[in-house]
Amino acid sequence: MTPPISLACLLAGYQGSKNCKDIISSLADDILLLILSLLDLKEAARTSALSRRWRYLWSYLPGYYDFDVSATCWWKFRKIWDEQYLLNVRKFADYVNQVVSSSRAPRVHTFRVRIPLDSSYRADIHRWVNFAMGKSVKELELNLSFYYGVCCGGPLLLDSFSCYAQYPTGHTLVSLSLASLCINDSFVHSLLLNFPNLERLSMRDLHCQGGNVKVVGGLLKLRYLEMSFKTDLVTLEISARNLISIVFVGHDEDVKFSNVPLLQEASFEGTYPLRVIHNPRNISGFSSQLTKLNLNLPSMHKIIGNPIKLPHFGNLKLLELLFFDGLDKNLLIFTNFIDACPMLQKFKLRRVLLQYYSIKLPIGIENRVAHKVHSHLQIFEMVDFLGAEVDIELVLYLAKFAIMLEMVVLHPFNPSPEWGPLEQATLDHMEAIEKQAKQLQNQLPPRVQLELAATV
Repeated sequence: MTPPISLACLLAGYQGSKNCKDIISSLADDILLLILSLLDLKEAARTSALSRRWRYLWSYLPGYYDFDVSATCWWKFRKIWDEQYLLNVRKFADYVNQVVSSSRAPRVHTFRVRIPLDSSYRADIHRWVNFAMGKSVKELELNLSFYYGVCCGGPLLLDSFSCYAQYPTGHTLVSLSLASLCINDSFVHSLLLNFPNLERLSMRDLHCQGGNVKVVGGLLKLRYLEMSFKTDLVTLEISARNLISIVFVGHDEDVKFSNVPLLQEASFEGTYPLRVIHNPRNISGFSSQLTKLNLNLPSMHKIIGNPIKLPHFGNLKLLELLFFDGLDKNLLIFTNFIDACPMLQKFKLRRVLLQYYSIKLPIGIENRVAHKVHSHLQIFEMVDFLGAEVDIELVLYLAKFAIMLEMVVLHPFNPSPEWGPLEQATLDHMEAIEKQAKQLQNQLPPRVQLELAATV
């Protein structure tokens, strides 16, 4: 039987014979680099053991430097705070340092690090950023998020990006993503000042020093902005004339928008959406120009606790709402959102059930809404459809009063695997939900088609 051929042997021209001729190694460097570019960085580095010809070849790869700790074999079985866990994190950081030191590439397109690190790794992180800046990086990501693990120290306060102004290649950076760092307003100011061609900026799970942050600049090329803060943000000011998309996760912060004439897409999460639906002044300056809006709403009782006062969304085509539970509340309250969007074409409603008992809550109908005709809505989609009376009432209401409605897409309730083994009562309930969804077709007008889809 012919023995299996390893990657290293294959690249060395191994053909199952001791007298084989090394054909691949005789190829030009450009061709060999093209071959290596098909491998991930770690596999490419292993080819250095093949021969002198291959020893440093991988280090000239100009493409993607992707260091994701979750891809390592030990990560799946990690024990947080365990001594071995901390040792493995240190080894992974050393591996990144080794690759950075060995690289001879004239430029790097993407440099991405995803590993939970705290302030004790300050020197390592600055070394990586220096490397990326010196290689004309276009996309840079530092994800030190707790999503990937738990840091034993405090969040890293990254130095002002003005220290990288020495690199004229800093003008090549078009995408920057930062997660689980501590920042302040001077940091953001230096970032925007020293990277004038930045088009995409993502800053997530941040700690704010000083409480106030401004994303402001008359010459900014920034088009996509994502911001979420864990603590201490008080005010956020955004003024970027080329901005077309904003994602903001917040709570009680005072957010001021100005000079955003191209803004078309907005997504708000946390408790900040309550400010949007109860105080229209928060986004009234640009609400009429939005074409897509996503709101991750808190629990239903917080939604109906105060009168809904929405601004006018005159150009909105796609509306996505996420809400928690709500079986004991009237879902017709969401028609208020449709009324505020006269040009709406697709409405997507996603329910989030936190526990099994949620599907057993009493069903009640309250706060009837006025019947209004909707002239442009074509598609209604509902995720985690439960077949409850409130669900069916909303579908039938839209089928009747959305006179251009063509399609209803229902994703029947399907518990997350994280909930554990399903009880027989839950399985029976899921079967009843799907049956109820299918029976809805008989109650819909002929112009409306019903589609059942898997819940994602």
